[in-house]
Amino acid sequence: MEVLALVYRNLRARPVRSILTLLGIVVSTASMVLFLSFGEGLRKALGSELSKVGPAILVLPEGVDAISPGYPELSPQVLTELRQAAPELGLTEVIPTIVLTRGGFDPQTSFVFQGLPAGMGPKTLYANAELGQGQAVPSADGAIVGSKIAMRNDLSLGKTLRLSADITLKVEGILKSTGGISDSFIFVPLEPIRKVLGTANYSYILLGIQEGRKAEDVAAAVKKRFPGIQAQTSGDVLKFAERAVRISDLVRFGISLVALIVGGLLVANTVMMSVYERIREFGLMRALGAKRGFIFGLVLLESLLLGIMGGLLG
Repeated sequence: MEVLALVYRNLRARPVRSILTLLGIVVSTASMVLFLSFGEGLRKALGSELSKVGPAILVLPEGVDAISPGYPELSPQVLTELRQAAPELGLTEVIPTIVLTRGGFDPQTSFVFQGLPAGMGPKTLYANAELGQGQAVPSADGAIVGSKIAMRNDLSLGKTLRLSADITLKVEGILKSTGGISDSFIFVPLEPIRKVLGTANYSYILLGIQEGRKAEDVAAAVKKRFPGIQAQTSGDVLKFAERAVRISDLVRFGISLVALIVGGLLVANTVMMSVYERIREFGLMRALGAKRGFIFGLVLLESLLLGIMGGLLG
């Protein structure tokens, strides 16, 4: 009890230094926990999002990843051949789509358009997409807008969206907020996007499979039959995303480790300053019969107390 009283008295004797050290440990510990938990949350969100996607297989050109398909490279011939082979491969749906980004790289000012065949709406691709206002399927010159896009850009039914200098679309529907990826997309017919890009190609083709069929087996059959393309299941996309998350985990862990080391150095600096300032006090303790172990324990307890308090608060 006497040792604890001495430790408490010493920490109170220099309140500013003790508080600053404590804050340093709190920040470093909190940042480490936050960074590491972010990766786990991202994994769960990706898994949840992919489970809501309708069609089971994604067909892409070889060497293109599902996260950023880029300029459309899948030819109409591939689409035709897939449709012809659908009964043999066990496919129930063959849906071509084009992705077009407008407005640059800033997600706050950019628009992501997803082109769909005539007569299809967001529900075709995203099972959890729910209509909030208007119609569920866009007309030839219409658009269905995700809730985030509508809120961010003050879009309402009847307002216009400009795809290019001479192509505009009218907002015909607004989706309810679901917290999914569909909140950030604008769903439009294929033809307007093809005119803007000046191509008949597609970004990717989505395949639905017959009940009882394994997506992995069908994807393997598609890849074998059509050289030059890749067929990814939601599990493949998740694996790709998992690799990206792991890399970001390592980066965040490195940053967190540096922050934790800085917190440890703050404790060490505080303790060393305390020791230098109390040399006379320790000398007097020794003269009164205190052993070296007692003084060492006193200093060590101060360090532990600061570290434990900072860790718990962090």
